[in-house]
Amino acid sequence: MRRNRRSGFTLIELLVVICIIGILVALTTVGIVKAMESARTSSTQTTLDSISAALAQYAQRWGDYPPTTVEELGGTTKNDVNNGVEALVACLSSGKRGGILFKNEDHLVNVDGDSAGSNVTGWYFGDNQLREWMDEFGNVLIYMHHKDFAKPKGTMKTYKFFAEGDEFTVLPEQNPATKTFSNPDKFQLRSVGKDGKPGTGDDIRASY
Repeated sequence: MRRNRRSGFTLIELLVVICIIGILVALTTVGIVKAMESARTSSTQTTLDSISAALAQYAQRWGDYPPTTVEELGGTTKNDVNNGVEALVACLSSGKRGGILFKNEDHLVNVDGDSAGSNVTGWYFGDNQLREWMDEFGNVLIYMHHKDFAKPKGTMKTYKFFAEGDEFTVLPEQNPATKTFSNPDKFQLRSVGKDGKPGTGDDIRASY
């Protein structure tokens, strides 16, 4: 009388099953990471477009867009890092002439520890810190007024995108073929995207 074969998995079968499970987990993880990156990109785009709309309202109230430096607002700074976005936040957070135009406190940072001598624009924060807005990847946004495109000042070109990051020299964006500036009569507003570096393929720009 023949004996029945022993039931259960062999070592090789178990290894095959473990490998298959590992591959499925890896594929799932990659998919989740890509979905999260896509969501952050989409949310950053929405934020940039919301700020762009607020800038249009600011120009209607004040006759121009916020300047690229805090000094042009009549203030003083401890350093020349992130000057453009600091001026942007100071202007859109002002309570003057109709009130605050854009408010996103969850994304307010001060990565360079900068402050002004006084509350220059009447911003609502209650202190003299010069704050920046960051994107969904934790990187500070870039802002520049169009009048500074052709001859950018030294005080507007240095950016530090997160607290422990390097400092970068940032220039106004130009079309590489025509050498014309992007959004030439208004402003430039963008995020450096996931990699935290300006001028790379994952930069995200406001829909002008």
